[in-house]
Amino acid sequence: MGDDPRFKCFENKAAVRMFDESVSRLLRDMQAEARDKYVSKDNILRMNHGGSWMHAAREDEVVDSTRVISTEWTIPFKEISEIDLGLIARTISPVNEEMERQFAVNMYEVIGASVEKIGNVVDAGEGVSIGEKIIEMLRRVEFGVDRTGNVSLPQLHVSPEMAKRLSDEWRKVSPETEAEIEKIKLRKTEEALLREAERKARFRRLDHG
Repeated sequence: MGDDPRFKCFENKAAVRMFDESVSRLLRDMQAEARDKYVSKDNILRMNHGGSWMHAAREDEVVDSTRVISTEWTIPFKEISEIDLGLIARTISPVNEEMERQFAVNMYEVIGASVEKIGNVVDAGEGVSIGEKIIEMLRRVEFGVDRTGNVSLPQLHVSPEMAKRLSDEWRKVSPETEAEIEKIKLRKTEEALLREAERKARFRRLDHG
């Protein structure tokens, strides 16, 4: 057979493969950096074929099906023909931003479904004291303990508008309310450390002679 009459942009297959792998690594690293804004590296679960998302010790948690995140990467031919190397950065950034947006939307939807199921929802509507709602929120949650034994406090993920409202209204919180919040934080911290100590005590220790 004769040569393929179609126009080819890249003839060197090895170079094309190396380029593809390099771009894939770049996009993977960008996605990891974006994901770390929302989820700790210690809380990432990777599912192997034949495995399950459900942890045996957490059967009461919401089981959600896997969700697909996808976007379209458009590369103009004109810039390719002009050997415009800045094309990669200009076109890959929107891909990363769209995938990050979809990841955040999916994550908050799953969290929302989980808290709605167990009724762990606090109304922060207009006219509600932010200080009182923070107290109510803290009373409803359990603090965790990380791998180094440090207690991790709850995080607030809010919109820019809510962040401004929280900042403005926090200045109006009374000293008594602040003191109550600190009191609850201290109690929750002690409870978290106690639970962690009890958890560790359930493991059988091996004595090495």
